Amino acid sequence: MTLQQLKYVIGVAECGSFNKASEKLFVSQPSLTSSVHDLESELGFALFKRTSRGTTVTDRGIYFIADVKKLYRNYEDILEKYVGKRRKVFSVSALYYAFARKAFVEIVKKFSQDVYDFSFREKKASDVIADVANGESSIGILYLSDSNRRKILKSLSDYKLDFHHLTECNAFVYMHKKHPLAKKESLSLEELADFQFITFDTDDVKSFFPEDILKKYELLNPITVADRATELNLLENLNGYTFLSGVLGEDEASDDFITIPLKSLENFPFGTFELGYIVKTNEQMDEIALCFINSVRRILNIAGFIC
Repeated sequence: MTLQQLKYVIGVAECGSFNKASEKLFVSQPSLTSSVHDLESELGFALFKRTSRGTTVTDRGIYFIADVKKLYRNYEDILEKYVGKRRKVFSVSALYYAFARKAFVEIVKKFSQDVYDFSFREKKASDVIADVANGESSIGILYLSDSNRRKILKSLSDYKLDFHHLTECNAFVYMHKKHPLAKKESLSLEELADFQFITFDTDDVKSFFPEDILKKYELLNPITVADRATELNLLENLNGYTFLSGVLGEDEASDDFITIPLKSLENFPFGTFELGYIVKTNEQMDEIALCFINSVRRILNIAGFIC
C-alpha cells in the first residue's frame, strides 16, 4: 500500500468516476485503474462498484476511505511540520471549454507537481460559483448573457466574488461533421427543430434564450449528459446538436465535430455573451493564477500580460 494509491482512491471517491479522477490527478485512466485494482487485491475486498451510471464506494470502502483521508491529512501535516511547508493547491472550475483545459495543462507543465496539487473541474455555472466561493477553486471561468446576467451577478455579489471581463463571444451550434445540416454556413432554431438537442446543463440553456423561445422551440426537455465523452457519442449517433457559449480555443473543434454560427431571431439576438473569470473579492491573485489567466488570454488571442 503506497501513498500514491491512497491519493488515487481518495480522488476516485471524490470524483465518482475513474475517468474524472484520472483527469483531476493527471494520470492515465489505465494506470489509475491498475493501481486501484492492485490495492483492492492487497486489501482483499472491493473499494468501488462500477456501473453504467458511474462509480460508487462499497460499504467496506466507505470506512476504509474515511481512515485513508485521515492518514493522508496526517501525512500532509508531517510535511508541513518537518519539511517546512504544505503542498500548495491550484484548482480551476470552468464551464466545458477546451481553451480552459488547454491553459490548465500548460500551467501543470510550467509549475512543479512536487509543490502543487492540481485540480480542474468542469461544471455548470452555479457549481463554478460555489467552488470559488467555498475555496475549492482559485478561479472560475464562465460567461454572462442578456438572459443570465442579472442572476449571475446577484449570485456573485451574495458570495463576495468579482467577475473580470476577458472577451465577448458568439453563439454556435456544435455537431458531428456527418450531421445532415453540417454543410450549412449558419443555422436557425427552425432548422434544428427536427433534431435532438443535447446538453450538460439545462440551466445553461436558459441563459441562451428567454422563456418564450425555449417553449416555442421545445428546448426545455433535452437529453442531459454528465460527461464530454457521452455528449460526443450522442451527437454523433443521434444526429444531435448542442450550443456553445463562448469563444473557441485552438483545439475546440476536432476533425469529427464542427461549429456553425447560430442565426439570430428577428427580435432576439444571440451574439451577446461576455466571457470572463471569477475570483474572491479583494483577494490578491498569486503567480500561478495570474499565469493561468495569461495562458487563457494567449490561447484566445486576447491582449494580456507576460507571466
